[in-house]
Amino acid sequence: MIIGRGQLAKEFSRIDRDDWLVFASGVANSKCVDNKEFEREERLLKSHLAQSKGKKFIYFSSCALSAGVYKDIPYYKHKMNMERLIMEHAACYYIFRLPQLFGDMKQHPTLINYLWNKIVSQERFPLFTDAYRYVIELSDVRILIEKVVIANKNGGLIMNVANPYRYSVMEIVEVIEELAGISALPDMVKKSDGYILPLNKIEDNLSCESLELGFGKAYLRNKLNKHVEYLANGVT
Repeated sequence: MIIGRGQLAKEFSRIDRDDWLVFASGVANSKCVDNKEFEREERLLKSHLAQSKGKKFIYFSSCALSAGVYKDIPYYKHKMNMERLIMEHAACYYIFRLPQLFGDMKQHPTLINYLWNKIVSQERFPLFTDAYRYVIELSDVRILIEKVVIANKNGGLIMNVANPYRYSVMEIVEVIEELAGISALPDMVKKSDGYILPLNKIEDNLSCESLELGFGKAYLRNKLNKHVEYLANGVT
């Protein structure tokens, strides 16, 4: 069962199973400060937790919770509360903390889509001089999580899911510039923003499952290039 209609829900609909409940209808924008949106997710989550008996309950949270650097921001407080609810009420839960996601190059508030659209539209945008982010492609999220859930039958799992290479946001801009063939127009802001993730669990699972996802420095360019080619060819 898949709950949601966004990009994660669409991706996981490829492997929909009767014994899984994939909750992909949460607040996705980390800049959200609207309590009504947080309350909407909480009500929906509680409703599906009550109906999840006998199912593996899969929830998507944020990698930033593992670093603890944004704990006073409303979005991250909310995500931590949702994790607590799941741990208290789901018999078999899997909480996957995700970094910056990317997939189709469409209008979307996620960082890579935001930067892509600003650069190809030749619009100016603020760029922190010392900011870092982890990334992962949507399809690789699905591949990894499917393997992890099947391998860990009893649940009770909280895991960061990300390419272990930490990109500076400037590096991300440079990759997009190269693939788009367009120079960015950033307004540089002297500010630091980043964290280091513990990724030993995901690396152990990659090794155990013999998955070859191409993680490393070249990951973003290689994966993003595929989506840029799809865009050029009108493939959705």
